[in-house]
Amino acid sequence: MTPKGWVKRIYESDLCLTTRFGSELWVVGLDKPERIEGVAWDGGVLDEYANMKPQAWTEHVRPALSDRRGWCWLIGVPEGLNHYKDLVDYAKSGLDPEWGHYTWPSADILPNEELEAARRQLDNRTFRQEYEGSFEGASGRVYYAYAAEQHEDAGIELDMRLPIILSCDFNVDPCIWEACQTDGKTVRVFDEINFSNTNTVEMGKAAKARYGGHPAGVVVYGDSAGNSRTTAGLSDYAILSELGFTNQRIKRANPAVKDRVNAVNAMLVNTKGEVRLKHHPICKALRRDLETVVWTESGAEIDKRERIKTHASDALGYFIESEYGLRLARPDPARRFYK
Repeated sequence: MTPKGWVKRIYESDLCLTTRFGSELWVVGLDKPERIEGVAWDGGVLDEYANMKPQAWTEHVRPALSDRRGWCWLIGVPEGLNHYKDLVDYAKSGLDPEWGHYTWPSADILPNEELEAARRQLDNRTFRQEYEGSFEGASGRVYYAYAAEQHEDAGIELDMRLPIILSCDFNVDPCIWEACQTDGKTVRVFDEINFSNTNTVEMGKAAKARYGGHPAGVVVYGDSAGNSRTTAGLSDYAILSELGFTNQRIKRANPAVKDRVNAVNAMLVNTKGEVRLKHHPICKALRRDLETVVWTESGAEIDKRERIKTHASDALGYFIESEYGLRLARPDPARRFYK
């Protein structure tokens, strides 16, 4: 693909060629992203980025481009709602003028007969993903009622008259807490605290710095296991209490997973079509969870194989289930209903 008049020498075993201008062109496999480190790059193309490890760009390629303010194209076909979609959303947001988003359907470059042949063989979801560049949610989504265009609201603001609900999940890497408010009917998630390789003390201090002076106070909900799990010799909730978060509403045992999930889905959209749960765009981990967390193949449990997922949605779910859980009124067979 390189014009022959440019080529000075080809190193086939290294997948590299040098040009008569003094530049070098390399082909590098990123199954091990650290291969790109050690050399400053003027630019590059990450092909099939959706199939690369999430940290390939942030921890390896991006730093290698910094010395020379290099450029990069991240191209490929979507593969579900993963790290590729995260970067696409960032590029489309317009928040960073150095980023752009470009896409086109295969109809622009493939003959109609090829597209029709693909339609006959593929389901609609796969066709949209592979031939139209559409980011499609995974099958078996846990939070099937969520749609970012409906549930993400940049206009959410802290209401000084309402208490702050701090809902906690005590994972270590990452540890994610969601901060929200409720008027008794709806829930608005306005912030999240998201740290890596941390502990309850550091999370608690961050929460105190952000919300400690709130006039209506802070109420803590969360994982009941935090009562027994210890950090620096104290339970997680004992640590929060020492930091001033004494208003704690923790159940003795966590609810069944599907009860918690059903409660969140009902708040997202109930059977009447009412949306009672929204979040601010700053809650990126929560959005990722609500869009991409799936059930295991058996459908009995949430798939927790990806380290960064499920913690934000679990945290919020403890509060939602506690205050808005689906509780059916069942008749008591021992109670007489007649006189």
